[in-house]
Amino acid sequence: MPGVREGDVKYRRQRALTLAFVLAGFAASALAYPDLPARMATHWNASGEVDGTMSRLAGAFFLPALTAFVVGLLLAAPSIDPRKQRYESFRGVYEWVVAGTAGFLAYVHVLVLAWNLDYAIPIGQALAPAFAALLYACGVLLDRAEPNWFVGVRTPWTLDDDEVWRETHERGALAFKLAAVLALGGVVLPDYFLVFVVAPTLLAAAYATVYSYLAYRRREA
Repeated sequence: MPGVREGDVKYRRQRALTLAFVLAGFAASALAYPDLPARMATHWNASGEVDGTMSRLAGAFFLPALTAFVVGLLLAAPSIDPRKQRYESFRGVYEWVVAGTAGFLAYVHVLVLAWNLDYAIPIGQALAPAFAALLYACGVLLDRAEPNWFVGVRTPWTLDDDEVWRETHERGALAFKLAAVLALGGVVLPDYFLVFVVAPTLLAAAYATVYSYLAYRRREA
């Protein structure tokens, strides 16, 4: 196709889905805008109570704009990475995760709009399965990622040794998949939503970081 890069054609399904999610966020805001309150609830504490608000304009369009910005950065990363050739082995999975990230943010935005339109939605309980899906997708991506500068567990030890990268990402993938399963606890116990989502995610990230150091030390011994 003239004027279209090969990667854009190869991953057109993922790109189309990503674009659909970004546009859906803006469209939902435009449709709901006349009925939104002057001050929109945009943040909830651990108890599910509103503890942050924005003006109607900011509340309606900040998250769609943020989604577009994040997606743009993620799509640009493989092109500017000095190790761009490493992406080819996992680029398909990467593009699906980008689409999933856009979908996750669009879903969060729809929940925010619905709550501000007076729909009684338990925010934490509704977010838990979406977080679980995103964490599992991250686990899948970690399992496939080759050494690069943008994606994965990028510590001094994984970037210095490809074998340490491989070992760390195998362990990290399992840790994030387990965190995804634990995040589903927020569906059953919504009052502890943040505990089920944040704690396993932080533990998975810390485990992968520490493991990369220990694996490096073991190879250096």
